[in-house]
Formats: sequence, structure tokens, C-alpha cells
Amino acid sequence: MSESGAKPPPNEAAPPPLEYSSPLASFFKQDAVAAGLLLGSALAALVIANSQWGDEYHHFLESYVTIGFGEHSSKITLHHLINDGLMAIFFFLVGLEIKREILVGELATVRKALLPAIAAVGGMVVPALMYTAFNYGRETSIGWGIPMATDIAFAMGVMALLGKKVPPSLGVFLVALAIVDDLGAVLIIALFYSDGLDVVPLWTGAGLIAVSYGMSRLGVRSAIPYVVLFIIVWLAFLQSGVHATIAGVLLAFTIPPDARYETPHFFGRMSVLLYRFSDSEDYKDPLMVNARQQQIVRSILTECHHVEAPLQRIEHSLHPFSVFVIMPIFAFANAGTHIEFGEVGHLLTERVALGVMAGLLVGKVGGVWLATYLSVKLKITEMPTDANWGHVAGVGLLAGIGFTMSLFINELAFKGLPDSDPYVTEAKLGVFLASIVAGVAGSIVLRMSSKGKTFEGGGRAH
Repeated sequence: MSESGAKPPPNEAAPPPLEYSSPLASFFKQDAVAAGLLLGSALAALVIANSQWGDEYHHFLESYVTIGFGEHSSKITLHHLINDGLMAIFFFLVGLEIKREILVGELATVRKALLPAIAAVGGMVVPALMYTAFNYGRETSIGWGIPMATDIAFAMGVMALLGKKVPPSLGVFLVALAIVDDLGAVLIIALFYSDGLDVVPLWTGAGLIAVSYGMSRLGVRSAIPYVVLFIIVWLAFLQSGVHATIAGVLLAFTIPPDARYETPHFFGRMSVLLYRFSDSEDYKDPLMVNARQQQIVRSILTECHHVEAPLQRIEHSLHPFSVFVIMPIFAFANAGTHIEFGEVGHLLTERVALGVMAGLLVGKVGGVWLATYLSVKLKITEMPTDANWGHVAGVGLLAGIGFTMSLFINELAFKGLPDSDPYVTEAKLGVFLASIVAGVAGSIVLRMSSKGKTFEGGGRAH
């Protein structure tokens, strides 16, 4: 103790910086890591499916699991559970992201949303038309939705690798475009790739979605009631004939988007709690808080919980699970196609594969670029900051990375056709090849369009 009688704090090692993040946490925050894991899962499935373990791989995915209880239970394959169950969580996250962007993000105002929305529509319509042109009059024309999709994880992974070689506005443009693209994919699945309807479970699910919305309006902030409703609504949609992933999107739009109180109130309340924490310090044991401080810490955690909107909190919690668990599992379950490599050249000349590749490689970039060009020249919208027409073409190519979303629609598109397996295989090969070429070509075009310049902030959206 000093002569003045004050109790100085102990001379301990300095704490880490406020913005400190562990190397592992920083590693998993990188878009490129997520894209690499996704690609690795797909390649692993492709290798296993064409190895001596190929039969075991397929038998495992076709093994049955029971979902539900009593007379409301149903047996579905593990493959089906992944595509309808895990992907429902993925689409729930997509719904949360769309809602957030509409409320406060890149789709919050008409002016901000107009350019990516117009570009996204062009990037959906032109690929669908190109696929249809290759398959006109054939039963395979039903697959027109396959080349319309964009895999945002892969596309942003490639953009992240470019770093400061592209303007940051392009990251925002690509994310907003992909979000509108996701919304279009959801509508396509709901309207064109769902089975015949069973009205009773459909109305049950719709009623529970209304209950979820009512809970939101009444101020229910706990995630548990929404999780329970999600499971029941998912089961109802699973039995209704409407694709179960739609349940995830619809429920996401009922999640409360506002916090319990505004951020200025949080600042004031935290200031009081931190003052009390400091005033309660006795320096007896600097490695542990005392009983009073422990109570204050609990109050601080509660305040942190209240200032964050449930929509933001759930989205933040689900994002790592979606990127590092759901999407790799989906890729592993759907990319494993047995290929007679001597037949690859033949398969890639079939109309389904040609339609998919033309849609993703030519239709996407052409649709995005043409829609953007017309909207800017007609003074409906403005170009992204620091961007040129080469950058727009590069973004259009990255939007041609269909991968996860295209594979997902591929699983739905042909399932009603007799002997659909060859079509599914042709489409998968088309998606793989087109996505790889689109990613490589997009990165080259973006780098060349920047003409050696560097931009602060890089191509990240946030």
C-alpha cells in the first residue's frame, strides 16, 4: 500500500488489445477459407464416389431415418434429410440476411436496391432463356432454374482473394446482387419445384408462421420459442408438398428485427454498470471478480443481450454453422457423382450440360452486364463507386459460380422425370465446370480491369 493510503492495482501483464481475435477465429472469418472448405468437400465427395468406396458412400446417403412422432412421422433418406433439413436452416439464414438488408442494408432504399436488383434479374432471366434454348421441346427443359443461381460463399471467397485489387463497392454490389438472386431462387423453388400440395399440413404451417409473427409483435425476444416453431413448421411443410426449405425463409421474416432498447440507452446503462464495477474493486484477488462484481458482470451480459436485435443475434450465431457445417455437408452429399471419365466429353456435349454451362458462363455475365448497362445509360441507377464496365463484367462472371445453389435446384428439377439420373449427372458436371471457369475468369477480368490500382477496403462487402 502506498503512503497516501490508496490501493494501487497489481502490476499484472497487460491484457490483449480490445480488438484482439485469436488466430483460429481470424482464420475462420475469412471468406476464402469458407470457399476452400466448400470446394474441398465437393472434391472429396467426387473422389470417394469414383473410388472403391463409392457404393458405401451412396448406400450411406440412401439409408433411412425417421422424422416426427406417431402417425405424424415419416421415413426419409439421409440424403433427403440433408437437402430438406439442413438446407432449411441454411435458407432460414438466407431469409434473415434478406430481411436485414431490406431493413437497414444494401436493399434498404429504392435507390440502393435498384442497381443490384436490376442486375440480379438480368442475371436470372438470361441464363434461364439460354438453358431453355438448348433444351426447347424436351423434357429436360424443366431444369431452366439450375443456371439462375449464384453461390454467394464461393463468389465472395474469390472476391476476398483479390483483396485491394478491386473497389470495395464491388463487394457490396455482389452481395446485394446475390441476395436478390437468393430471393429469386426461393420463389422458383416454391412456385415450380415443389410437389403436389397437401392442404392440411400446409395450412397448419401457415398458421404457425402467423403465430411466430404474433410473438414477434408481442415482443418475444427469446430464441427458444422460435426454434420450437421452426421444427414444427418444417415438419408441416415437409408433409405438405411445398419444399421444406421455404419454411425456413418464411419463418425468418417473422424474427424480431428490433432490440429491446436503442443504442444510446445501452451506452448510458453500461456506463453506470462499469462505474459500479470499478467502485466495487477491492484488489484482494485481481485474478477473480468479487461477489458484487460477478453480479454486475451478469447484468452487463444481460444488457449486451438486450441491445442486440434477435434477428442480428440469431444470424450471427447461425452464420459459422451454416458456412462451416451445413454447406460443406450439403456439398459432400450432393457432389459425389460416379463418372465414367471416358464419357466426360460426351456428357458435356449433352443438351443439359450445354444449357447449364451456357447459362452460367455466358448468360450470367451477359444478363448482369446488359441489365446494369441499360439501367445506368437510362439514368435509372448509378455505377458502383470506382467501378468500370470491366468490373461489372467480372462481377457477372463471379455471379456465374452457381455451385451450391445450382446443385440444390438440380436435385429438385429432374426428380419427377423417369430415369432422371443421367440428367442430374450432366447438370452436375456442367455446374462444376462452369463454376470453376467462372471463378477463374472472373478474378482475371476483375484484376485486369483495375489496371494495377489498389483500393482501400478491398472487395469485401463489410
